[in-house]
Amino acid sequence: PEWVRGKRVLDFGAGSGVAAIAAARAGAAEVVACDLDPLALQACRANAALNGVTLGYSEDFFAEADRFDLIIVADVLYDRANLPLLDQFLSRGREVLVADSRVRDFQHPLYERLDILDACTWPDLAEPAEFRRVSLYHARRA
Repeated sequence: PEWVRGKRVLDFGAGSGVAAIAAARAGAAEVVACDLDPLALQACRANAALNGVTLGYSEDFFAEADRFDLIIVADVLYDRANLPLLDQFLSRGREVLVADSRVRDFQHPLYERLDILDACTWPDLAEPAEFRRVSLYHARRA
């Protein structure tokens, strides 16, 4: 809650909307779920309704204005083609929080590693133990 309370948050690569919904429930002033997959945004809408929260939706990160206090990015760096996006996140938000279980240690001058967390999904997806460790990174615009 301390990361999102009272803030404008964009969840990049929102998928089913889990992080966006968590941010809304934790007191964010505004949350936008952003995903280029229209089916993912449909899942976000359904899950937001089931959880009784209001989200905004976007299919185009680059169409969003620089108005967010925090951009949340989870599990999108497994595709190495997405690594250049690290340079773009601070163009739309003041802070970025990146969590990824597939990328252990990316080297980027703007991002510092905060922690490595043990994670578990329910139901258990029987993923290898290496994917149950999540690296957490933070960047702040100067």
